Amino acid sequence: MPSFSVRANVIMVETREVGAAILGELEKLAHVCDPGTKVVVIGSSNDITLYREMIRQGVNEYLVAPLNPLQVIEAIASLYHGPATAPIGKVFAFVGARGGTGSSTVAHNTAWSIAEDLLISTTIADLDVPFGTAGLDFNQDMGQGIVEALSSPERLDDMLLDRLLIKHTSRLNLFVAPAQLDREATFSPEAVETVLDIVRQVSPCVIVDVPHVWAPWVKQVLISADEIIVTATPDLASLRNGKNIYDLINQARPNDRPLKVVLNQVGIPRRPEIPVKDFAEAMGAEPALVLPFDPQTFATAGNNGQMVGELNPQSRAAQGFRELAQKLTGREPRSEAKPTNKLSFDFLRRKKA
Repeated sequence: MPSFSVRANVIMVETREVGAAILGELEKLAHVCDPGTKVVVIGSSNDITLYREMIRQGVNEYLVAPLNPLQVIEAIASLYHGPATAPIGKVFAFVGARGGTGSSTVAHNTAWSIAEDLLISTTIADLDVPFGTAGLDFNQDMGQGIVEALSSPERLDDMLLDRLLIKHTSRLNLFVAPAQLDREATFSPEAVETVLDIVRQVSPCVIVDVPHVWAPWVKQVLISADEIIVTATPDLASLRNGKNIYDLINQARPNDRPLKVVLNQVGIPRRPEIPVKDFAEAMGAEPALVLPFDPQTFATAGNNGQMVGELNPQSRAAQGFRELAQKLTGREPRSEAKPTNKLSFDFLRRKKA
């Protein structure tokens, strides 16, 4: 029996075995798979009896080779379209084109807007272990949550995850970094992917605050995310780095949506900067959000441990974060019905009539 375990959402197996031999191989696979793993088997035998037996034993789908790419895509998609299927959350990775662009601030405020304005359960995963600011920005104690999860991803389950997360509001959870320099931020890409996969199974929206470093696990997070948001400032270094990230990641994800660009700190007095139009033309993408320089609002919110939407919901920045949240999720703000003090006498009128 293999001494390892497989932690994945979907496993696709192709086999040349037939009949009972396939069932024997599947039994070996079952010993190393998580209970929630979905299994698709590709075989060469068009045998209805074999198909029924595999379904009875827990295989989700059996396909007969040869297959074209569309058949494979449809088979995987169908696994998650059933009414009884638990949805898998989306991962939104935020990264700065360079240090100091405000990527973490953009990520945290957007997450807050998704949770509190759009009423979608959201989790922030702060992967900047030595310098993470999620705890500070939300006025929460630092913790070892994200480090503990990444150090032993094989131990992470729903119960442990619930203990490691900080519940900031009823809809917003925080996976904070310890902000300690004695903890090295070197993780395997597999560990980070495992942790994020588990988080997205319990949270419809996962905001990943990616540090400004370049390592294999950072590249893996960006390539595997559902959406990527690059925060830049209107200067040459941001343009060069942002363009490099934009081209590299888009090339690695030809069938996914292009990266979104947020242009931050626009309009600093007496600072020469690249005009928004020229920046967009050089990047090859219009910014999804342009945030004007507003030190009073952001500094006050940061010092108070608040989000901009809490401090001043009508500010241009707060409105911008709401717009970005809507673009990412495809959702409109929900308006909760407010109780009225007016009494209706329609019932009494009908009774008298």
